[in-house]
Amino acid sequence: MEVATVAVSQSYIGPQIGLVSGRFAGDSPPNSVYSSKIQYTVGLNFDLRLKDDLFLAFSPGYAKGGSKLQYPKEVDGEQVYEDSINLLLQVVNLPVVIKIISNNGKYQFSGGFMASVPISLSADNNVRENDITDQLNGAAFSMLFGIGYRIPIERSLLVIDLVYAQGLTNLANNIENPDTYLPRIRYSTFSLTAGWYLPIGKSNDKP
Repeated sequence: MEVATVAVSQSYIGPQIGLVSGRFAGDSPPNSVYSSKIQYTVGLNFDLRLKDDLFLAFSPGYAKGGSKLQYPKEVDGEQVYEDSINLLLQVVNLPVVIKIISNNGKYQFSGGFMASVPISLSADNNVRENDITDQLNGAAFSMLFGIGYRIPIERSLLVIDLVYAQGLTNLANNIENPDTYLPRIRYSTFSLTAGWYLPIGKSNDKP
């Protein structure tokens, strides 16, 4: 009973917002390439303190992201790629990570895994937008690596995080369809977020 009380009193909870640069990787439609697209994410952090310098973190959130599909054209005798189709992806992310805090309490290093459940996917060619959500699997999984900077403000914390998520599994479900926008792809992202962490229970000497 005593252990549980200490753990709760030293934990944090708070909202998080940020920017996400996402990109599909893998097979692309013929004569095309994927490029990155910047969107946004919002979520809620819950950090459970295991030791003075160790947290188990849960951060469910919503992200709007996707990728751009580029096709080549000839300009001044050279082949260049231009944005042709925006692939707009909405997902619910369910990351679980371990956070290690530096000795001075200013930095955190994180690593873990994330399940992403797609809500929708559309293809916008600036003329019309087509819903292609049915081309997605029910979930995809990623590995996370991150570094953050922690700014104590009285009992709370402002945390700036840079996190890379490497897609591990195929996001598309139509590998045998040669005309699809998504033959076989993984989805990877860089995110820059700011989180406001509020302590649960009693304050702690080391944030």
